[in-house]
Amino acid sequence: MRYMNNKKGEIVLRDVVFFLFIFIGIISFSSILVTEMGTEYDNPTMVSDYNHDAIGKTELVSTSKTWENIATKLSGEHGLIQMVDGALDAIVEILKEVILAPVTFATILTSILEILNASTEVILITKFFISGLLYIIIIFGIVKVFLKGGTI
Repeated sequence: MRYMNNKKGEIVLRDVVFFLFIFIGIISFSSILVTEMGTEYDNPTMVSDYNHDAIGKTELVSTSKTWENIATKLSGEHGLIQMVDGALDAIVEILKEVILAPVTFATILTSILEILNASTEVILITKFFISGLLYIIIIFGIVKVFLKGGTI
């Protein structure tokens, strides 16, 4: 049984990334499901109460516009300088999103709490706690890699 490398059952950075993808996928698909059910059964309250635009607010729109501008630059229609500029913009956006991933996860969760009418204090504390916890897990995971599996 040499295939069991993680005998301690610890959470590694890879697991956290998979959990984030799974959670965001569940939230995305559930918002689509609820919206479609509300449309199908002609329930406008259901559609307006659980609107997928409310999850993440305007961040989805602004992110899509940013990537649309980058894609236009990368198309090569406006010359080599615009294409290089688009490539640099893409690199900056990717690095920014990687660094801000825990905050994005916390924002998605707290926007759901806003929909459930939780108090502002609970939302802010939850966002701070979740993003801080994820940053701590990631930082200690990176430090552990540099220590080559040693304990911290």
